[in-house]
Amino acid sequence: MAPLTRSMKKKAANSKSRIMQSLPKELLVEVLAKVASNSFNDLYSAKLSCKAFNKTAEEDYIFQCVDMSKFPLVSWRFDDKFSKFLKHCKKCGNAEALYRQGLRDIFRGKRVQQGITCLKKAASKGHVEATYVYGAILVCFGGESKQEGLELLYSLNHYKPKGFSVRECRERVKGLVRNMWADRKVVGKIVQARHETAIAKTCSDCGNRQEVFTVERGWDPLDHENFSSCNTCRWHQEVNIFRDILNDSCTPLY
Repeated sequence: MAPLTRSMKKKAANSKSRIMQSLPKELLVEVLAKVASNSFNDLYSAKLSCKAFNKTAEEDYIFQCVDMSKFPLVSWRFDDKFSKFLKHCKKCGNAEALYRQGLRDIFRGKRVQQGITCLKKAASKGHVEATYVYGAILVCFGGESKQEGLELLYSLNHYKPKGFSVRECRERVKGLVRNMWADRKVVGKIVQARHETAIAKTCSDCGNRQEVFTVERGWDPLDHENFSSCNTCRWHQEVNIFRDILNDSCTPLY
């Protein structure tokens, strides 16, 4: 078979572009949103493939769906163009972007309230790690926010039939938080609040004491499902582990 000439390749490309442009915009958006949710690199390749994809890829809904899991949480190598991309993802309601901004605001930027707001927005979109972190922080501070935090953590139980693992979620949170060199003062406030709210408390469901450490002898201290037969006690112990993750993530003192 004879190789394609330059004119033949150009004709084929133009034909492909016309086909794409003839498709409904809503369909193109849905296709690219699916691509974006699976891989940013695939989205970038799709943008380069034809004018229709390149134009449609600028829709806000695409930025809302784009996968950001491969990007580091903190890096000095990103240029202004990439920073604008991240900000636009957040503006468009990208749950992962909101989650990551929340972590940065709380643990590095000392903008705790802004960070909490970002985590809350991400959690409302069903982002499991944001739900885990936001819920755990609310439980740590106790008071009126404690029950709200527990309800958020309880909601993660609904994902278990779909293959959700608390331990895997925790490890993903740990992977991001430990690479941040979190501010010791911010972490110290959360840890101290947890100590004050956890000491000498009695579980309202099973009657057991919920102290700073609730693991019983013989249990795997990291296996969420085997912490206790009591759902409330299991999640209180999970909050204790989250507290330890924060402690280990602090910037060193010199």
